[in-house]
Formats: sequence, structure tokens, C-alpha cells
Amino acid sequence: MRGGAEFVALWAQLSSLIEMVAAVASSGVGAGLSVLVAQTRLPERQQLFLRRALYLGLVISAPVGVAAAIAGWSFSEILGGAALSPQSAVLAALAGWIAVIHGLVNALWLGQQRRDLMLALALVCAALGLAAAAFAPHAVVMELIIVAQAAPAAVLLFVPHRAAAPGRADDRALRRYVLPGLVIGILSPASMIVARSLVADALSWHESGVLQALWRISDWICGFASGVLSVLYLPRFAAAHPQGRLAPVLRESARTVLVPSALLFLLLFAFYSPVLEALYDASFQASPLAAGLIFAGSLARIAAWIPLFGLYAASRTRAIAVGELLSLPLFAALVFAAGDRLTLEVVGALWLATYLAYGAFNLWALRKA
Repeated sequence: MRGGAEFVALWAQLSSLIEMVAAVASSGVGAGLSVLVAQTRLPERQQLFLRRALYLGLVISAPVGVAAAIAGWSFSEILGGAALSPQSAVLAALAGWIAVIHGLVNALWLGQQRRDLMLALALVCAALGLAAAAFAPHAVVMELIIVAQAAPAAVLLFVPHRAAAPGRADDRALRRYVLPGLVIGILSPASMIVARSLVADALSWHESGVLQALWRISDWICGFASGVLSVLYLPRFAAAHPQGRLAPVLRESARTVLVPSALLFLLLFAFYSPVLEALYDASFQASPLAAGLIFAGSLARIAAWIPLFGLYAASRTRAIAVGELLSLPLFAALVFAAGDRLTLEVVGALWLATYLAYGAFNLWALRKA
């Protein structure tokens, strides 16, 4: 509403930059924190895990943030065109590092199954971002949206810190999750940045913005499915795995998540055109084939997450890291290989092919666990 499709694509690039720094901790140490907290009921031990996770998360994400800031400053025009200022890229990298804090607090609450607190934090994050987008002066709206991503870190002030210093065993337990965090946290957002830039180069930043809009409305369903899998099922996966009962819980989660997701994607496909026009403007147009392929690929993405969460519960961190290469990095490589033949329909087909391959690998790796 405040900048058209190019503005949508630009914010998506900065958002991925924030995610690249924050997800280094949340995708690895954060997931490990949730699993370990779910496997113990002692509050002081849970606090020990949080303290060690905060230390590890901030330490491992710091050099990533510095590298992202330098790259954003040096290659801002490649990253987001002439409209992206180097200062915004640096601010996004800093916001991503600060966002590690509330990301890990949320991971603690996930392991504790404190859904009330998780919901409250989600509402605060959403309200801050929406307020910045709606009311900030146009000249600084992007910068204030970035600041809104970091502000919820203040939630740490309300978390108990009574436990003593963590022991070496707690350190080793969380360190196992550093590798998948580095791989997923860096490669996934970086791949999306590259993919959007390639689409903009082959087509235009407007088309890249339209593609991002399709991904964003897909995220309504993907985000819901991810929430069900992480909030409801990841702690159950973590509890079931040591007892050899993981398989039935995985099957139950597949029934619970995939059927309604497929129905919702069909409904979204029927009305995607007026939805895009209502949320953005009439210039956001995509063919039914392009939209259908993006939605089908997003459904395959949800299906791939089910064995992925199982791998987290089984602590198969190396398999998670290897499989990540068949996710968004593979997608970016395929988009690059398409070159001048790239269209939104081709992008949609590559999106679907990527997540079919990723899901097949995760399922194979889980069966080997």
C-alpha cells in the first residue's frame, strides 16, 4: 500500500538479511533448546539451558551479523536495487543479532509448552511491525520496521534467571545443534536473497515483488502448519523418540497438518487474484499456473517439515545440515541455471521440484535414524 511491488521485494530482501543472522541461533541452538527443555521438568535446569543457549546463540551469530553488515554495505545495489541504502542493510544485520534473544526465549517457552506466553510475544512482534509499517514517515518506514524486529528482545527482562552457571554437559548438549543452525540460518535466507535478485535481473523488481507476494500469502498456511508442528508436535516428538514411539506421532502429525493445509491451498488458489489485489494493488498479477505451482510447492514444503522435525527430535543434526542443501540452496541454484528462460511459471515449477526433493531426503534420513 505504501510503495508497490518494488517496495515489497525490497522489504523481503532486508527481512531475509535479518533472518540470516537470527536464524543461525534459532534454527540450531533454539531448536535444541526446545528439545532439551521438553525432556526435563526441572525449572532450574531449563534456565541453565536458556543461559547457555543465549551465550552460544549470540556468539555464533555475531560474526554472521558482521559479515552480513559488510556485504550489505558493499553490495546494497545488487541486494535490493538503487532504492536500498547501505545503512538499512547494516541496521538489518544488527536487528537480526538482537532478535536472537527473543527467538531463544520463545524456544524456551516452546519446550515448556507455555503457549500463552508464546502467543503474547507473537502479538507484540506483529503489533510493532504493523505499527511501524502503517504510521512511520515514508522516508524512514523501512528503518523503523527493522527496529521493530529487534525491540521484542526486551522480553528477556521478564524471564527468571535464578539458576547457577551451566555445566559442561549442558554446553555439549546444545553444541550439537550449532552445525544445523549455521547451515540453515545462513543458506536459507541467503538463498532467498539470491533467488529474488535473480528474478529481478531476469524479469524485474516488480515481478520479484509479485513472486514475494505469492510466497507471503502462502505463508499464511505454511506459518500455521509450522506453528502446529513446532508448538504442538515438536515437544511430543522429543518425548516420544527416547521411548521408540516416534513413528506413530509422525503419522498423526501428517494427518493433522497435511489434509487441512491442502484444502486451504485449494481455497487460496480459487481466490488468489482478488486477495493479491486487496492486499496490494491491481498491478500484482500472476497467471493461474504460476500461482498453482507456488502453492503446490508450498504444500510440499509443509510435508517436508514433518520428517525434518522428527530429525530434530532424534538429534540427527548432520542429516539436517546435509538436507538443507536440497532446500532453498537447491532452489536458488535451479533459478540461476534457468537464466534467461526464467518466468514466474518456471520459478513455480522449480519451487515444487525443490521441496519434493527435500521431503524425499528428510524421509529417507529419518528412516535411517
